[in-house]
Amino acid sequence: MRKQGWWGFCFTLPFLIQLAVFFLFPFFFSFYLTFTKWDLFNAPHWIGLRNWSLMVKNDVFWLALRNVFCFALLFVPGQTLVSLLLAYMLNLQIRGKTFFRLIYFLPVITPWVAGGLVWLWIYNNEFGILNWMLDSLGLDRVNWVRSEKWWLVIGSIAIVNIWKGAGYSMVLLLAGMQNISKEIMEAARIDGANGWKYFTKITIPLVSPMVYMVMILSTISAFHAFDVFLVMLGEKGDINSIHDRNMVPNILIYRDAFLNAKMGAASAWAWGLFAIILLVTLFQKKMEKRWVHYE
Repeated sequence: MRKQGWWGFCFTLPFLIQLAVFFLFPFFFSFYLTFTKWDLFNAPHWIGLRNWSLMVKNDVFWLALRNVFCFALLFVPGQTLVSLLLAYMLNLQIRGKTFFRLIYFLPVITPWVAGGLVWLWIYNNEFGILNWMLDSLGLDRVNWVRSEKWWLVIGSIAIVNIWKGAGYSMVLLLAGMQNISKEIMEAARIDGANGWKYFTKITIPLVSPMVYMVMILSTISAFHAFDVFLVMLGEKGDINSIHDRNMVPNILIYRDAFLNAKMGAASAWAWGLFAIILLVTLFQKKMEKRWVHYE
């Protein structure tokens, strides 16, 4: 028995080493850095709570939080609703379901650079199709991602992120819908449930655990947004070209850590963001019992 325990420890040792080196050490070391001043080259210098104090007083940090909350409020419900409708339609008996699933999932595997460039052309102030449609309707052109109105920029980027991520959430929800018992479906049809009632009274309650998981993943993804803002707002990939009014926490963290060599301050931003994501997730967990139905 002792020999089996020794072999079990030997087989799990690589995983334990990986866990310690790539998770536990960076986790605790980054928390230590929040109390230091470190430029990545010299030894960290202890400064106490100064980074936390500067974070609270930093106007750009609060602008970044405002933007990411607005982005999450648009992205999470939008992606959940779009993916839910796509999954429901693809779960029906229609022709070419495999083709449509491929088309809707294609943005997920499209690189952000390619997808972002396409959307920049769609949003283009002079040649974009959206402004062409506005011209056709006799409306003024809109400078979607270069506007001085921060809410317009955030909303435009949220639409791009919904396009990019809806396919992945669609697959998860589609898997949940395909697990609905055929007996339940037949009983609902016998009771006279039409398409809308079946969708709202049968499908949504039965896939609510999967919808909840999609919302959790979407929320975490929204607060971790980086690529979409860099591609859509950074001119030629230059982070410094992103205006403070359009800043989000991850861009701010990257800029301070690797461009300004303020690793201590960046670690404080990161831990502040971690605390906010944790609070939002706990709130969603508390609301779970009110609308998620488990069989």
